[in-house]
Amino acid sequence: MIGPNGQNVDVVTHELMHGETGHRVGWLQRWLHLPVWIDEGISMQVDYRSRYELPAGEIPDAGEVRKLNTVSEFFSGDEKTVVSNYARAKYVVASWLARVGDKSLYQRLARMKNGESFEEAMGMTELPARAGQ
Repeated sequence: MIGPNGQNVDVVTHELMHGETGHRVGWLQRWLHLPVWIDEGISMQVDYRSRYELPAGEIPDAGEVRKLNTVSEFFSGDEKTVVSNYARAKYVVASWLARVGDKSLYQRLARMKNGESFEEAMGMTELPARAGQ
């Protein structure tokens, strides 16, 4: 992932955040129970490349983003669609972290590692349909 085209601080921190997430939640839990949209959204919190910013005034439908659970769902479509998926996941996760407290992320991942479901550990049952609400 960090090859000749990925040698910049945003790509490196993004990929390291995937590693940190896997470490905190447990690798098996990450692969089996952590939806791709939140894994990518978490990693996008340290990725400031402008191509992954939403157009001004656009607020994504959190429910639609939350349907991007698998690698094939998140990365299907053309490049524009995939870039949009990253931008929307970044926004939804940022909104969620603002609501639950960004300092609680590692505790929530540990709760998942210890056996709580994704929905319980992350408090997803209370996530509004529209990000930012």
